[in-house]
Amino acid sequence: MRIHWWKSIRWHLALGSVCIVLIATLLLAITALLAVRYNYVNEQQTHLDAFANEKAQSLGTDYAYALSRRNRSGSSSSSTTTPATNTPSVTEQKNAWQTALTRVMSTTNIQQQNDQQGLSIYILDTSEHLLYPVVMARNVDQTIVRFSATDTPNADRQKLLVALQAALKKGKETNGVFGRRLPRDTTAPFCVQPIFFDGQYAAQAKPIGVLVATMQNSSGISFISTVGDAVLWATLVIVLLTAIIAIVFARTITRPLTKLTQASHVLASGDYSAQVSTDAPGELGDLARSFNDMATQLKSDVDEFRRQEIWRRELIMNITHDLATPLTAIAGLGEALVDGIGQSREDYEATGRIIMNETLRLRRLVQDLHVMARVEGGALEPKKKLFRLAPLVDQAFATMITEFERHRVEPINEIPYNLPLILADPDMLMRVFANLCSNALQHTPVEGSISVRAVLQTSEVVISVVDTGEGIPEDALSRVFERFYRADNARQSTTGGSGLGLAIVKAIIDAHGGRIWAENNPAGGACISFSLPITEREENAITKAPTAPLISEGVF
Repeated sequence: MRIHWWKSIRWHLALGSVCIVLIATLLLAITALLAVRYNYVNEQQTHLDAFANEKAQSLGTDYAYALSRRNRSGSSSSSTTTPATNTPSVTEQKNAWQTALTRVMSTTNIQQQNDQQGLSIYILDTSEHLLYPVVMARNVDQTIVRFSATDTPNADRQKLLVALQAALKKGKETNGVFGRRLPRDTTAPFCVQPIFFDGQYAAQAKPIGVLVATMQNSSGISFISTVGDAVLWATLVIVLLTAIIAIVFARTITRPLTKLTQASHVLASGDYSAQVSTDAPGELGDLARSFNDMATQLKSDVDEFRRQEIWRRELIMNITHDLATPLTAIAGLGEALVDGIGQSREDYEATGRIIMNETLRLRRLVQDLHVMARVEGGALEPKKKLFRLAPLVDQAFATMITEFERHRVEPINEIPYNLPLILADPDMLMRVFANLCSNALQHTPVEGSISVRAVLQTSEVVISVVDTGEGIPEDALSRVFERFYRADNARQSTTGGSGLGLAIVKAIIDAHGGRIWAENNPAGGACISFSLPITEREENAITKAPTAPLISEGVF
């Protein structure tokens, strides 16, 4: 199934990284701009307050100085002062204000500072008449607010009137801002500073005027706008670089995942040989290796399941055949007895022997199936004990002597009597020799022989059953121990084999920790060999005494 690009994990990682970086950059930029603006406004307000305070003191000092000079120069004349009082006249006050304003506010430095910083200074007397600058204005508060260029004139006028009243009546300094910050910043700082006589504040002193200083915020807005533009471009560059890095980084994750997805699709289609080839480090590499191990194990399990299925089919087919043959014979012979065919004693004996042989054949088949069921269930556990191998082989030959005589084949026991004692399950080894000899009898011609040999090696005893028959086909050597496998010349019903004999032998040898293999003799015939491990204790258990019967040794 094809995945749209916007659903791909690569783009999810890239877009997620870009969003995170964008949000983080914007938060950082907003924090930086707010910090810059806060510091700038505070510095601007502090500068404005200091400037207003300095000019107010200078104006108060120069006003007092000008008034005192005029009093000294006109002390002989009574026309310029009010009799019997020290209160200056209106004319003297105006003249003193003009002198102070001329000395303080008319310097080139003040004009340059006003032009550079957008600073505006207004000086009012106690009657709230505008003394500086000299303009024709009916309402002073409107003039000041209009210069501030804010978009909230009514609110700003109210602030200014309150500040003027506080300065003239209470001698209180007031500072603040005109305008508003949102949605567009139009604020302008202002300071209302009372002017005291001789520039000195006293507890009962009344102000002689008010200085209003305000500053247009265009320079601050321009500075913050410049910083904002720089931050915007830097944000775009950072986002672009982040997107490129995120896409490249995402490929290191998505490429192994894509290979894993493709391999899983191949696996889902039924091809269990799918493998992922990637050199990705870390967890992705571990995931790829785990997937390969899983695919390998799954392939092994599926192959085993298929083999089991083949074995199951062969089991049904072979069991049907092996059961049908003796049952057909028994049924036919039984029918003949019922019909009274062949009434002589010899005929009865011959029929009875055939029925007995077919019954024994059925019993061997059932026993083989029982043993294989134990093997499949893991219940085949040897009961090991020490015993000599040569007497056990003699006993196996003795139990099968009738079969050897019927096939006219000679059994030969070539195991030396000084062989070390064997630690194994004697009953199971009896079954091994019985099955191997039965299999060899099916392929050994008349006047042939079946020999059992043993060779002591370093840590094991190798036992071989050798016949003088036609041997095993080369393509069957590796399969003779498979369940229900028979060579073509052994599939005839006359052999009576179930196809389980050698498989049972292999299971018993495996349970003893040994190994088994089949080969052909160079001189002719087949040789099936198996090994049994021995310990140091078994190697030291060699005796020179004659071999006693098995019963006397407590084996059975």
